[in-house]
Amino acid sequence: MNLLTVASNREEIESLTAVFKMLWPGTAVLGANCSQEALSLVEKRRPDFLLLNMAPPSSACLDLIRDVRLFSSVPLVVVSNDPNESTMVRSFELGADDYFLKPYKPLELVLRVKAIVRRATGTTEGESMVVGLLRLHALLHRVYVGDKEVSLTPTENNILRHMMENVGHIVTYSSLAQQVWGDDYPDACSTLKVYIKRLRQKLGDDSRRPSMILNETGLGYRLVKPV
Repeated sequence: MNLLTVASNREEIESLTAVFKMLWPGTAVLGANCSQEALSLVEKRRPDFLLLNMAPPSSACLDLIRDVRLFSSVPLVVVSNDPNESTMVRSFELGADDYFLKPYKPLELVLRVKAIVRRATGTTEGESMVVGLLRLHALLHRVYVGDKEVSLTPTENNILRHMMENVGHIVTYSSLAQQVWGDDYPDACSTLKVYIKRLRQKLGDDSRRPSMILNETGLGYRLVKPV
C-alpha cells in the first residue's frame, strides 16, 4: 500500500511512518509538509490512502480535504489534537472517511485504515446496483440519481451500498459501523449521523423531511423501497 501522510513537521511524519511500517509491513510512506505539496503528490503519485495530521489552527487542513475531494475519492483519515467537535463534524462533511483525536492507539488507527482501504478497493470491476432512481457504481464511488451523477467518498460509498443491499429493511447503527470500519465503537452513532446528513444532501433528500433515507429512532436507518 502507498500511504501519503501530511503534517506540518518532520517529526510527526516520521512517527506515523514508523507506526505503519511496524504494524502494516510493506507500506510505502510518502510525506508532505504543506497542502500544495500534498495536492501535487495526490495528483502525480496516486496514493492508496491519505492521512492528515491536523493541528490547530485547522483551517488549512480543512481546505486540503475540500481541495482533494474536488478531484479524488482517495480514502482519507484525519488525526488531530483539536478537541473542538465542530472541527470533526466539518471534516466529515468535507469528505473525510474517519477522524482520530490524539492521543490515539496506533493499532486501532492501522486496523481502521485497513478496513477503509479494504472496503474502498474490494468491489469487482463494473459492479453496479440499482434501487429506483438510484444507480450505484461501487468501484468508481459514484451514484446516479436519475441522470444526475454524484461523486461519493469511500465511506459514503460503503454506507449507501450497504443500505441498497438491504433496501426496505432497517440497517442498524452497529451493522453500518461493522460495514464501514470493521467494528462497532462508542462514537459510531454520532459519526454515522454526519455521513447520513451528507449523503442526503448529495442525493437531494431533505434532511428535515427525508423521503429516501429514513430515521428509525434508536435503531438506525432504512432506505425506502420504491413502489
